[in-house]
Amino acid sequence: MNAKIINPFLTAGLNAFQNMFAITPESKEPYILQIASGHPWEISGIIGLTGEYYGVVAFRLHKVLANKMLELSGIVWENPEEKEELASQLVSEFTNIIAGNAASAIKESNIGVSPPVVVSGRNHVISWPHNYPVIAIPFVSQYGPFEVDVCFK
Repeated sequence: MNAKIINPFLTAGLNAFQNMFAITPESKEPYILQIASGHPWEISGIIGLTGEYYGVVAFRLHKVLANKMLELSGIVWENPEEKEELASQLVSEFTNIIAGNAASAIKESNIGVSPPVVVSGRNHVISWPHNYPVIAIPFVSQYGPFEVDVCFK
């Protein structure tokens, strides 16, 4: 694991939660994700990185936390379908903010960030790049856990 790359994602995740939602999550020890073992997450915001470093970044969480983020954002909805769509859009934008801020903070590199995509559902699958480790950066908050996973060369 290269701290030069991982630390900007840690910082960006912590700062985004604090600045946008006044939530102060605590980061836990990063680890190598075993992608074949499944996962507990219900929603993943996914972006691609291009340039000097290329790969995938995913912001992964449970619906409970996504709904709390939506509530704390002050956005209003009229029905459950609209709430689910707005939560998905919020996860997408939040993923974009984390990745964009981290990419900007990585010194001496030229990194591009693709538009985010959101995948949801229990045990959904992300097609991670082959032959590179996926580094999971777990966080805990008063509203539930989340994870920022990065895989790049």
